[in-house]
Amino acid sequence: MRLDSVKKYLRHQSIMQRKSTFSNAFASALAPYDEFSREEVAAALRDLGQDPDGDLVCAYCGHTAQTWDHVFNRVIAGEFSGHGHRIRNLVPCCRTCNERKGQKPWRDWLRLLAPPDEHERVANFERFLSMADPAPITSDDMRHHTHAELSRFLEIRSEVFKLMREADDLAAIIRSRASTRKQNDWIGPDADGPSFVV
Repeated sequence: MRLDSVKKYLRHQSIMQRKSTFSNAFASALAPYDEFSREEVAAALRDLGQDPDGDLVCAYCGHTAQTWDHVFNRVIAGEFSGHGHRIRNLVPCCRTCNERKGQKPWRDWLRLLAPPDEHERVANFERFLSMADPAPITSDDMRHHTHAELSRFLEIRSEVFKLMREADDLAAIIRSRASTRKQNDWIGPDADGPSFVV
């Protein structure tokens, strides 16, 4: 770590900067998921060309795996994509590929990485995905079967974001007013208002 790395902490923080985290949480709540099955996960890993009883490697670059990547993202443009936490949508991944792949399609990411065994990796992914569910859940599916519930769910999400914006506005007022007062006017036993402990 270098001295300059402290700069990212010495800046204004905003609740709305975390909006994508909250969008992800709402989408994840809608996402379908599989129950854990050691046999099914092992079969999926074998289709990826990996030893399910050994140390797993990144399906994209071959480095040591440290996490799991959703091949098809759960969230696209802030909305639920229809894909979820399914065994055939999760591949072992290194942190670098997980962070840098972002929303790129898996084929595009492999093409960018250009590993020496790219053709073999593509074949592994194709075999792995050939046993996956044929189609994601669409927004139309959800609206058709759960119109009232989905409408209320989306209303709640909008309300949460509205409250986050309001909290950001209040935080700005609090910071501004607090910084214009002398410290002993707003912190200490003689202060009229609440004491702030950071």
